[in-house]
Amino acid sequence: MSGALTPMSLAREEEQLRQEVLAFNQLAKKDLLWFYLRLVVGGASVALLIAVVVICCYIFFNAQRFPDFIQKAAAGAFFGDVVGLLALVWKVIINPAETKVLAPVTKV
Repeated sequence: MSGALTPMSLAREEEQLRQEVLAFNQLAKKDLLWFYLRLVVGGASVALLIAVVVICCYIFFNAQRFPDFIQKAAAGAFFGDVVGLLALVWKVIINPAETKVLAPVTKV
């Protein structure tokens, strides 16, 4: 009797499959949105890093125009922003341990 297909068991299986398809589609959409977020944050971090490097290099190469305090602040910003931004992007955005492969959710 357990292997017999009744209208009720068939309807239950169809509903389970429908829910599994919805769950997979939701996971696929979430995965795509995370990809876009990583792409945008990665691009923004590169742009920010380039801006900090350009401004700090301008201050370094034109040291006679700026007071000593500004030069030290530029050096600190250069070091802090480069190291901090790289660490943040690696730990939060590009962390390879957190990337998950999209897999089927059916029990088949």
